[in-house]
Amino acid sequence: MFHIKLLFIYLIFSTIILSSEFNLSITPTKIELDLNNNSVKDIYLINNGDKTVKLLTYFETPEEFQNNSLESMLQCFPKFIILKSKEEKLIKLVYNKIDILNKGENYKSYIIFKELPNDSKSLLDEETIILNEIGIGIIGKY
Repeated sequence: MFHIKLLFIYLIFSTIILSSEFNLSITPTKIELDLNNNSVKDIYLINNGDKTVKLLTYFETPEEFQNNSLESMLQCFPKFIILKSKEEKLIKLVYNKIDILNKGENYKSYIIFKELPNDSKSLLDEETIILNEIGIGIIGKY
């Protein structure tokens, strides 16, 4: 029992240490869309860390919402983001209404911000590289 508690404590501290390298703030933390109208939403990214961060954006849908995915109706500009230390950037999320939505149903997807390595040399190093991903939920009802 003592070993399990020790392992648990180790996992908590290692997670805190590893995640401390990813100092990205995102607002808002959830996006709600009116699926009756086209719209543009603002997402603010702030790099609170001391290193430049490169991010790739893409959309993903939970398995239980595959039939009610928003992915084909969403676009994000820019798709590739470079944030220098203490820099803030505005990202535009664009929703384009389509006519095949089912009335009264909920739709859901995520916008994912995936960290990319800063240089190709780091990929060739023998050290372990941890690349982070963070996502925010996008929901809508038609």
